[in-house]
Amino acid sequence: METEKSEDQQMDRLERSRLLSEIATLRQLLGVNEATAVEQVERADRALAAMRASAQQREEQVRMVGEIMEASSDAVLVLDEHSIIRYRNARARAAAVQDAFVDGGAGDLERLYPRLAAPAFRERFETAMRGRVSFAFEAADEAHEHWFEVNVSPVGEGIAIYFRDVTDRHKQQALLARSEKLAVVGRLASSISHEINNPLESVVNLLYLIEHSASAGDEMRTYAKLATSELARVSHIVTQTLKFHRQSVRAEAARASEILDSVVSLFQGRLATLQVRVDRRFAPADTMVCLAGDMRQVFANLIGNAMDALGGAGTISLRTRLSRDWRTGARGLRVTVADNGAGMSDATRRRIFEAFYTTKTSTGTGLGLWVSQEIIRNHRGRVQVRSSQRAGASGTVFSLFFPAEIEGSIES
Repeated sequence: METEKSEDQQMDRLERSRLLSEIATLRQLLGVNEATAVEQVERADRALAAMRASAQQREEQVRMVGEIMEASSDAVLVLDEHSIIRYRNARARAAAVQDAFVDGGAGDLERLYPRLAAPAFRERFETAMRGRVSFAFEAADEAHEHWFEVNVSPVGEGIAIYFRDVTDRHKQQALLARSEKLAVVGRLASSISHEINNPLESVVNLLYLIEHSASAGDEMRTYAKLATSELARVSHIVTQTLKFHRQSVRAEAARASEILDSVVSLFQGRLATLQVRVDRRFAPADTMVCLAGDMRQVFANLIGNAMDALGGAGTISLRTRLSRDWRTGARGLRVTVADNGAGMSDATRRRIFEAFYTTKTSTGTGLGLWVSQEIIRNHRGRVQVRSSQRAGASGTVFSLFFPAEIEGSIES
């Protein structure tokens, strides 16, 4: 009995020992698993934080790209694979002929930007879309009124179009080419005028001999005198033509009245044909520091425009007088060119100094007054214009003020 009891106790001890061992093993396993779980949770938190930081970085990059696109001086369009506009920046929105998008934020290129739908643009856009290639080119719309500089590149399934209007640059290039041609013509005219002047002097001398010859009759002397008078006029025109081309590179003192008279003499034939009277009232001392050739160009533009405004009989008034700039009080010379023609509307008057703006559809370039204003500014001067279309009191007045003292140099 005692023996059985002892064996049972021993078995209980062994069982308890085994259970304790298993419990310790379980505790150890639980500790390891708990540490692993904590580590995995921490690793997951770090990965999530990295993903969040990456997402924020991407969002910041997208925001910065968006701001750059919005601030770009180029207009930017993004077209999908169906050539529907899915994005456009501020410059592109301003360039659109219509504002509203359709189809939930999409827009049609041809409807919003008809100038970019011309074949010269469309063909390149389609080639970039199909071939996934980039293009940089310049082209004009169908009417050849507007030129655009364009860059097109594949983006996703569609294309991105960057464009800017370079019409003014093309006009300036055309103006430069025309100016170069005019310079060549001017030099040629100067050369011809110089060559003509020499034989004119010989003819004048011969006519003088005929006029004072003892064997010449009264009628011959009369004709010789008339011929001498006409040749003198031709010689004067040649001399004034040479003055237009020849100009000192430095500003010099010159009388405004003399420059005005030299311009009027060139228009004498046209003034007589139109029956235009020129009323001159010049100050005794109307000297100004200027580039005389440039001033001739300004006065020729103003007097030529006055004759165009009259269209026939009328009066052109030329005035010079000592004056003051009402804004600064500076002393100087005021030159006035006025006519009693048809006058200008307020809308026209506000735009007359814009480059390429003209009301002379067949003969005007829109550059005369623009260039004249630049010359006046170069001489530190100002120009004011008044005009009226009122019946019985119509006409236009150009008032030019040039300061007596000029700071800095005047360059041609």
